[in-house]
Amino acid sequence: MPRTIKLAELADNYRKGVAAKSDKWYNHASTASGVIAAGSSDAAEKNYNDHMTIALSNKLRQKGLQKVTDADYQAGVRAAGASGYSQGAQKKADKLVKKFTPYAATIDSTVAGLPARTADAATNVLNRVSPIAVALQKQKRGS
Repeated sequence: MPRTIKLAELADNYRKGVAAKSDKWYNHASTASGVIAAGSSDAAEKNYNDHMTIALSNKLRQKGLQKVTDADYQAGVRAAGASGYSQGAQKKADKLVKKFTPYAATIDSTVAGLPARTADAATNVLNRVSPIAVALQKQKRGS
């Protein structure tokens, strides 16, 4: 008889395998070199573009989301608990500062040149919010 996949054992085997290999992953990932150079190469960019084109043209994101429910999403949230979010997010505080710093300078310099607030909300959005949004968009797009 041919060997078959035992789905009833899959989740438990996966958990055990991940736990057993965590040190190996950490040791390799924490000392890896050339990862960023390889990931930012022209070949990597082309590969990313090719795969995104396939995913977008076939609406793979939408098709995948049709296979899950809000209850599935909520189950993951409940399994992690409030600390599952906060512990991971807190560890990223330094990364936030590093990535946001150039945008903070753009916001500060743009705000310094804005006209004074008025009593009209629409005018404030046009004269004060839009210039900030446009400046940030230009910075992000490199223009």
